[in-house]
Amino acid sequence: MMLYCPATFSLGSIRDAVAAADAALFRAVNLGLAARWLDVVMLGVTTLGEGWVQALIGAAAVVAAVVKRRDDLRRMGYAALAAYAGSGLTSQAVKYLGDRPRPLLVLYDARHVGDPLFIHSFPSGHATTIFAAAFAWGAFLPRARWVFYGLAVLVAFSRVYLGVHFPLDVVYGAVLGALVGAGSARLFGVGCVEGAK
Repeated sequence: MMLYCPATFSLGSIRDAVAAADAALFRAVNLGLAARWLDVVMLGVTTLGEGWVQALIGAAAVVAAVVKRRDDLRRMGYAALAAYAGSGLTSQAVKYLGDRPRPLLVLYDARHVGDPLFIHSFPSGHATTIFAAAFAWGAFLPRARWVFYGLAVLVAFSRVYLGVHFPLDVVYGAVLGALVGAGSARLFGVGCVEGAK
């Protein structure tokens, strides 16, 4: 005798529909936009989401603050470093809790550019890191915030284009990163950098 549970059926149907939409959007970006010249561009763009790049930029701001004796730059640099560290810790913790496979392992037609990655797809660490940085920097430099947000979106897009993440991986990473970045800016006293209002 089979038992029918509407709640389970509905949740399963929703999950399957979301997974199908995620895979379809992945294919539209990963396969539909594929071009050799864009591969090179996206490999460069994705580097902005590397943790070491964000740590280096934050450290440079702190050094500049010390040299120029500017408290606003020091707070901004500390916020950027906190955003980098916080985004890395939170994204890695979530990755190990969820352990979602990479597109390369579950989609037969996934196109992969660069070094292959096989484990822990959710959330995207690059998206988490770059959105944390964008929201931290944007809080201190409000006139440039949309430039930071645009770069963050471009890095997140590159992760799908390169075939290392599903769209939902980068969306979740973006939300997580935005929260960490905004929190880091608040922690170090959000205030515009002199001349950046």
